[in-house]
Amino acid sequence: MAAVTDKFYSNSWLYPDDHFAPGEHNLKFQLRDKIGIPWDFSKYDWERGCSVADAVLRMILNELRNQARLHFEGLEIHSDYIRQASARQGMKIIAPTEFDAVIPFTIKGLDLQEIRLRDFSDQYLPGQIRLRVVDVAQIDKFPGLRRAGVFGTKFGTCLIDTKALQEQVFKSLMDKAFHALSSIPYATNTYDVTRGSRPPTMDLKIQDDILKEINVDFVPGFILDNEKISIPGAVVSSSEETPVVFPRYGLMKWINKENKNIDENDKNFIWRSCSSSYERFMFDLCAVSEERCYIRTASRVMKVLVFRLRGRQNQAANLLSSYHLKTVAMYCILLLTVPTKLTSPGYCLSGVREALGYFLSFLKSVLEKKFLPDFFLGNEHLDKIFPGSYFSKIRIKYNLFDKENPALVEQAQFGFPEFERVLSGCFDAGNLNPKVVNFFRDKTLNM
Repeated sequence: MAAVTDKFYSNSWLYPDDHFAPGEHNLKFQLRDKIGIPWDFSKYDWERGCSVADAVLRMILNELRNQARLHFEGLEIHSDYIRQASARQGMKIIAPTEFDAVIPFTIKGLDLQEIRLRDFSDQYLPGQIRLRVVDVAQIDKFPGLRRAGVFGTKFGTCLIDTKALQEQVFKSLMDKAFHALSSIPYATNTYDVTRGSRPPTMDLKIQDDILKEINVDFVPGFILDNEKISIPGAVVSSSEETPVVFPRYGLMKWINKENKNIDENDKNFIWRSCSSSYERFMFDLCAVSEERCYIRTASRVMKVLVFRLRGRQNQAANLLSSYHLKTVAMYCILLLTVPTKLTSPGYCLSGVREALGYFLSFLKSVLEKKFLPDFFLGNEHLDKIFPGSYFSKIRIKYNLFDKENPALVEQAQFGFPEFERVLSGCFDAGNLNPKVVNFFRDKTLNM
């Protein structure tokens, strides 16, 4: 298998490749029969989807940079974008028609300081920050951003207004770029592209003759830091530590409908400290471990099962998103394939059947407790993979279900038995390590 550092530093879309144990030759066919739909797609469709997404992203990004130079002094948008999420992690299912990209940017010459965000109860909100302008006199160098309202004030403190940055700067730049391009020519094709806005994302819808509609999440990410972390050798199947650089981005998070405890005066200044680089690395770890490939394959199976059961209005499927499932997969990778006191020396996950057994066990506990903690916030074992990292120092957990419809969260556990019925005979529930299962249920899922 490839060196994990080669995989991590590769900024390429990754074609999904399921990996089953030698004794599981028929398991994929059994799973397809049980679930009722295939989840693979052709290499031709994959290459088509990737090339269309890349062509449109490059054209828009190039014009966006041109418009930024004309209208907003100091706003520097990088010349390349960072591929992320399922299409980068080898997790895409059914059709290659959804892609995600972070567009790194900075404000050159402006000194900013991260400030942790507190709610009405004076409690820190994990992973949420504000950016303070250290020297207010510097803002005179950025008249375009100032006119757009990017520099706001709260109690005498100058902060970056994320709503103004998204609405008055990036949406304005995007519209100017679209007007300049009119349509997006590429090779012998011209694509019709429309822009939406779901902060922190600007979503692009691309009409294609073959794949019909391709959706691209275009996410501006302010460069907060570049962390150099020495990954333990045991994690990357090496005798030595491996230094890896992790960019950390701030995403404009000014819409916070799910949290009623945030001061209205704070909402326009909120950034989310984005963990996408670290998440990408979690799945790049599959490059050096068959066991992690089994977990990634199990995650794809669960994604297609949720997709299938959503059509039947299953309560759990209606709640669970792709990111929820990836979070469970990351806990599986951590607790089953990274050396801790939970697993005996020499333990190896036997295949996809066992990986599905743990996945279902973890998911059942999550739905019963109505609690799925963000993998990168308050995770006591995060130091086992990312020692000394920004996220490993955050001790407060965040429930990913807090931003979901409470009625869906309440009802989801009643849909779980159908998951087990559909997958009956395709997963191993009898030979799971009780120490791992109990730790996840009783420790990980406790606030």
